[in-house]
Amino acid sequence: MAVTASVTGNIKITDNLTGSTSLSKVLNNAYTGTVENYGQSVLIGTSPVTIALPVSPAQFLYVKNLSTTLGNTVTVTWTPTSGSSNVVVTLDPGALLIFSEVTTTNGISALSITASAVATPIEYILCG
Repeated sequence: MAVTASVTGNIKITDNLTGSTSLSKVLNNAYTGTVENYGQSVLIGTSPVTIALPVSPAQFLYVKNLSTTLGNTVTVTWTPTSGSSNVVVTLDPGALLIFSEVTTTNGISALSITASAVATPIEYILCG
């Protein structure tokens, strides 16, 4: 069975004073794999939580910090294929990260998430 993760929509940069648009991009990226893993309203604490990959390497990742409390950040750490573990980004409340790799031999081989406060909610999608 195949699964497809797709990102579609628009990115538009508009000057709020003049109303002019300086850049407009249409997003249309899809990854078709064989397995997926997702979580909705998963509570993350202050110790690193290892997120199970559906396959290694995973080629698609979406993570969003669902917290509405100012200062409750979420740190995403991953290990790229044949690489070392490193912090990728710290997400403020409402922020999100999308990663999509088109080559099945590249991607994420390990993933962990740490919050700055106990019981910080996140959602995520992984495909491979």
